[in-house]
Amino acid sequence: SALRGPTGPIAYPGGFVWLFLLFRRAGLDVAELQVVFSILYLGTMACMFEIYRMAKAPGWLLALCMLSKRVHSIYVLRLFNDGASEFLLVVALLLFLKRRTLASAVAYSAGVSVKIHPLLCMPAVGLCWVLHGGWRETLRLIGVAAGWQVLVGMPFLLENPRAYLLQAFGGPGDLQHVWSVNWRMLGERTFLSRTFALGLLACHVICGAWFAQWRWVPGGLLDARIRRWSSGFALDAQGVVCVWFACNFLGVVFLRTLHFQYLVWYFHSLPFLAWYALQPELHRGVAWVARCTAIAALTFAVEASYLITMRGEVRGPDGRTWTSEGVPTVAGSVL
Repeated sequence: SALRGPTGPIAYPGGFVWLFLLFRRAGLDVAELQVVFSILYLGTMACMFEIYRMAKAPGWLLALCMLSKRVHSIYVLRLFNDGASEFLLVVALLLFLKRRTLASAVAYSAGVSVKIHPLLCMPAVGLCWVLHGGWRETLRLIGVAAGWQVLVGMPFLLENPRAYLLQAFGGPGDLQHVWSVNWRMLGERTFLSRTFALGLLACHVICGAWFAQWRWVPGGLLDARIRRWSSGFALDAQGVVCVWFACNFLGVVFLRTLHFQYLVWYFHSLPFLAWYALQPELHRGVAWVARCTAIAALTFAVEASYLITMRGEVRGPDGRTWTSEGVPTVAGSVL
């Protein structure tokens, strides 16, 4: 509750504090930090390339993953913690595909401790743990993940546990309609209403349950594999990647607001999801070209919605208002 910056009180877990404290103690200036985050970006892309390879996705999709100007800016210029958290999430997925489940759980929890957006994948992570190793293994991994959260949050939990738990994992936040990339087309009153928030939550839960029942779990949620105490079931790499990416994307779709830096949460998964849905390899000639073009168009349409900006009035944490460049537009929100 005592940690504040120019943009207001801290709203991130303990891992974020330790990571950026490390940067500060190392005496790194902005230019040197940009080099560090460039390495993080390259590491993210290297892991994503290997994930695509293991999922047997065509190599040309990787070019689409590298062409986002906004993602480059978020990682390399602006030094958002979203990049560090996304890197750890991608590492967690890669480790799981390589059947390093314990290391995967640690990496996943570390990502959550830097910023909580990996929680969007939590239903998929839990399903994969249960299907792969049964409930015995899953409970062990949950314990490891929880232990990491306690470890990095210990100084704050000992000093003021209520403030830490309320503020570090989302908290009430300062929800500003002006910075919403996804729902800018709605009126501010609707955007801020409790009914709208509860409606999005209900849609998220319903869609997640539908996908789990009919798309993600062989045999549905009542399948015997979901109830096994111990299991050694080998999961298909392509199926695991699809479930993780789709679960994450569902969370993004029903978020109450998307800020510009949130693009790194899901941009690299878009080419894979579009390819998996359209399956151009099953077609030939014009149909193949049309589907490949649609995959590229869908990816670039998402990028474009984050690049269309204007001048607008914004509000600081102290209540002051000013006019700023780079504010999301209604057109970008619709796109």
